[in-house]
Amino acid sequence: MSFSENVKEELYHLPLEDSAEAKAEFFGFVKSRGALRIRSNNTFLVIPLGSISSLKRLYLLSKFLDLSLFETQVKETLRFKHVRGGEIIYRFSDVEKLLKMAKISITGDSLPPLVKKDPVYFGAFVRGLFLAGGSIVDPSKGYHLEVILDTTREFVERLKAHLWSAFNIKSGIVTVRNHFKLYLKSSRDIIELLSLMGAFRVVAVLQKAVEVRQIRSDVSRTLNFLTANANKSGQAMARQVKAIRLIEEKIGLDRLPEDLRKIAELRLEYEDLSLRELGELMDPPMSKSAVYNRFKKIIKIAESLGGLDEMPVL
Repeated sequence: MSFSENVKEELYHLPLEDSAEAKAEFFGFVKSRGALRIRSNNTFLVIPLGSISSLKRLYLLSKFLDLSLFETQVKETLRFKHVRGGEIIYRFSDVEKLLKMAKISITGDSLPPLVKKDPVYFGAFVRGLFLAGGSIVDPSKGYHLEVILDTTREFVERLKAHLWSAFNIKSGIVTVRNHFKLYLKSSRDIIELLSLMGAFRVVAVLQKAVEVRQIRSDVSRTLNFLTANANKSGQAMARQVKAIRLIEEKIGLDRLPEDLRKIAELRLEYEDLSLRELGELMDPPMSKSAVYNRFKKIIKIAESLGGLDEMPVL
């Protein structure tokens, strides 16, 4: 079962207790995928769904709201992968009164007043939208939630604006053939939207995935930082050794001032030690900055002798 289907399975099992909340969720199904179909001079409201969990949820909603079902169809697709879905058909006359009371139009541009005034009802409305045409990527692979809406551009824009103004949830819109796609790409925004819908079990899974990815990201950054520092330190040590050997070859270390000769001899003896560790071996001990300044002088002497840049690392 896909991650999207897991989300819809959880939403399918949410209890139906409040009629206004159930209506708001039903309106979400209608605004997402609802279409009018005329057959034998009769008008029907058809809601096609690509998920069996969504189909069962809409069926339960219809029964809870005492809506008469004209026809229910279950369909299976086997072309690329096994997908079960279907559609529920209502006589439009049986649902028209309910839709008119809520000021719902199949092709209208406005958010229903019922869902705008209450976060709980808006969450139920979005739940219906998602169950009808939504999907979400497995959070272990990335953060992306989208809802396909077979409605007007103005309605989708108003939905986007309300998500931002009322809940600070940022979303985007793209046009795909004859419908619109509302999408979220931030883990925080997706968690907020799923919480609104009531998918708290999935929210816990998503929060854990976000934490794991954050830890991995922090570890990766730390390792990169340590590796970069190690490479930089290694290159500096190699250049110090090259400079000292060049001086030894051309004029001898005995020609160096005593303070430089001592640190040079220590570096040849302990090539892998850090500047701080070399300073601790000096008598008396020296600070890291003091050791660094002495190596700067050694390298400057080696550069004046020529051939430092051409000399290979040994």
